[in-house]
Amino acid sequence: MRWFWFLCLTIAAITDIKERMVSCIVLAACGISGMAYGAATGLACHVQGIAIGLILLLAGKITRGAIGAGDGWFFTASAWYLNAEEAWTLLLGGLAVSWCWSAGLILYSAWKGRNGGTMTLPFLACMWPAGMWILLQGEEIRWLSATILNCK
Repeated sequence: MRWFWFLCLTIAAITDIKERMVSCIVLAACGISGMAYGAATGLACHVQGIAIGLILLLAGKITRGAIGAGDGWFFTASAWYLNAEEAWTLLLGGLAVSWCWSAGLILYSAWKGRNGGTMTLPFLACMWPAGMWILLQGEEIRWLSATILNCK
């Protein structure tokens, strides 16, 4: 299931870069299979991740779309595959990469003498390195979560 989630993240990140939107088919496939996986592993393990996704959706509404709805929906769908620590790793890893990418864009714009304030950033592409980390290091994170939260 983790590989399927990572495939969905990869497809969503590529479409986010190319089209600045996330496919509803990818979101639905990821969400529906994730709900089945989440039901098998227990809802308590996924509540924090779902809450983070819903907060991203709310932040998108408050910022009038500065945070895309696709990012929030993908994070909500991803939460069904991730425990609390993995959800925070995905969010904070994505924020760290987006901060570095944004800083680079601002510095490049200043160097070229352009206004970089209107540029946008595909956040799902920023979450991809953290997703790779979770995929490759997931066993240790799942063990910690199972120990602390009593999750499978």
